[in-house]
Amino acid sequence: MFRRSYNRAVLRLRVTTVTPLRIGAGEIALDPSGADLTCVRTRHAVHGTTVYIPGSSLKGVVRAAAEAAIRGQRLASGHIGACDDPLDQRKSCGARHQNGLDTATHAIHKDHCLACRLFGSLAIKGRASLRDLFPWSDDPRADAAFAPGGANQISANRLELRHGVAIDRILGSVKGGQLFDQELVPAGVAFFGEIALENYQVWQLGLLGAAFEQLNSGIAQLGSSKSRGLGVVTATVEKIVHEQAGRAPQPCGVAALASSEERDLYGLVPEAALPATAGVRRGLAMQFVADDQASTWLDAGRTALEALL
Repeated sequence: MFRRSYNRAVLRLRVTTVTPLRIGAGEIALDPSGADLTCVRTRHAVHGTTVYIPGSSLKGVVRAAAEAAIRGQRLASGHIGACDDPLDQRKSCGARHQNGLDTATHAIHKDHCLACRLFGSLAIKGRASLRDLFPWSDDPRADAAFAPGGANQISANRLELRHGVAIDRILGSVKGGQLFDQELVPAGVAFFGEIALENYQVWQLGLLGAAFEQLNSGIAQLGSSKSRGLGVVTATVEKIVHEQAGRAPQPCGVAALASSEERDLYGLVPEAALPATAGVRRGLAMQFVADDQASTWLDAGRTALEALL
């Protein structure tokens, strides 16, 4: 399915912290004067050292939320919404095919659940790639506060230090001497990043939208210490840039661009329509920009997803 590029899209995403957020660095700080539990940081070649949201951290939460939304659902074609247990080495989509008994890519793709078709498995590459999110936007339309070096970046790196203590599970009182502190990104900070889609169907936009709804409602949370009130965020798709091969005057999902033989081989579900959007010619492809229409595209994706289940 990836030997030829039919369509691709980049979703410009803004994630805003509603409560403080901590995505841990995964190790105890060596600085004796620093916090015991530190936030993950990276060094940007231009903007210096900064806190950020790793794409892998966001992908794990988005995938878990998407799978929870469609687990137990079955398509009319017999395909399931999501693996009952993605980590089960006998029943998950990837585990069934990792021995290479059937090496035909189309046969493997056809046998995968909806979630694994979008996010990938041990046997196939996913359609969605989530990139790191930083506390600034390179969009020229962004407010000065969100520009590199602006107030938002300064606020994100002005970390809160919260103190904690271990509680005795039997007595319910403080367990003597076991104090710790942790760094937190404050509430009200925005992070900007992208989700790239390749050879995608319209319903896959809807599955991403379903995951974002769980984040926005507070059902799904990001980072660590979620049971202590941390990690509530909102996710907003601010812009969608879609490109597709050929001269089709309107944006299409991959099933509308592939041949009928390929649709059958890969088990693609019937395609839904994307909202009418003006396009421009860019080399060998057509480009469509859904700026103010981004939410409309996600709505179309949700409608396409609901029609399958």
